[in-house]
Amino acid sequence: MLASVNKHLCDGAILVYVFGVNLPGSTGSVCYTAVKSLDLGCLLRWDCPHASPNTTYTVQTKTQGDPWHDVPWCVWISSHSCDVSHAFSNFELYNMVRLGVHLSPISTVWMKPRKFDYSDFTFSPPSVSASLKDDQLLVKVQFPCAANRRCSLGRCCPISELIDPWTTVTVYNKLNQSEYQSRTVWTQEVVSHVEFSGLAPGQNYCAVANFSFPTFSMAASPKSAPQCVETVSKSGLLPALFLGIGLTSLLLFPLLTVFLRRPSETEPTAESQPKIPAPVHDPVSLLPLASVPIDPCDIHLEFADDQISIASSSNQDQTSTHTGDPLRRDPSSGAAYWDSGGMKLELEPGPDKWRLTDLKTESQITVSVAL
Repeated sequence: MLASVNKHLCDGAILVYVFGVNLPGSTGSVCYTAVKSLDLGCLLRWDCPHASPNTTYTVQTKTQGDPWHDVPWCVWISSHSCDVSHAFSNFELYNMVRLGVHLSPISTVWMKPRKFDYSDFTFSPPSVSASLKDDQLLVKVQFPCAANRRCSLGRCCPISELIDPWTTVTVYNKLNQSEYQSRTVWTQEVVSHVEFSGLAPGQNYCAVANFSFPTFSMAASPKSAPQCVETVSKSGLLPALFLGIGLTSLLLFPLLTVFLRRPSETEPTAESQPKIPAPVHDPVSLLPLASVPIDPCDIHLEFADDQISIASSSNQDQTSTHTGDPLRRDPSSGAAYWDSGGMKLELEPGPDKWRLTDLKTESQITVSVAL
């Protein structure tokens, strides 16, 4: 006799179907099977109250278009449950699971197959985070980890890696819940992002989200816990602006102080210093006269206006027109002079001066020598 009942499990109000089958050769003995699914997991449980304690069981699965396959870790087992989560990979097709009871080493009785599809799915609520960017509210939806063991051990495998859920996000005013916005998107990424605009300033807005299996809204998750943010009021912009100006001033003040303490003009470098023209020295003043031999015959007197200058020619090819040796020395003073007949030229013990004396009037004129 086949019996079908509905049962609510205490750990999530999950709807399951229980099938009871009479075991051949055992009057009144039945096995009850139930499938529990959470976040795409699949757990088969059974109870055979009148079966022998030594009875063993085998579980098989089948996907639409494929034959039955033993679940390798649930063959000839004595336990009363089998996790077949990773035995299924395509949830758009029909999937089946069945229990086999071994009455003897060569005799197995198979219970009626149990389908496993979207009508069995239950989900944990997602988690959301909300943040403000300019005038928009950004809501990020993260999905629960899938129980399907295709994911590597120790790693969360969000159900959005296995299915593309429909995600519904609702944003409402916490003080006035009649003001709300709702958007439903088809999530094809691991994390869903939804943006909202047109929010009033200075209000507290909360965001909640849930999701459902693609094309089957009956397999939907509960709503997430709300996440709330407060939009910035226009009057609150001025304090924020003043605070920003104050912080900027605190940062720039030390730099400005250091800049003002620097000398207003940097010291000129050697290249930038103005070049002072070197004083033009008379060539005669650069060399002591004692080290420069002067031929009196090379000395020419020129009288222009009231100035008298004596030029010493360095041209050794010029021919002197003087005869004899007009150079005289005064034994008493040690001065040398040149007697031209009416004028006497004396060399003073100095670097660049000659004294010209008129022998008739005894007047003297001091002249410079240009070599």
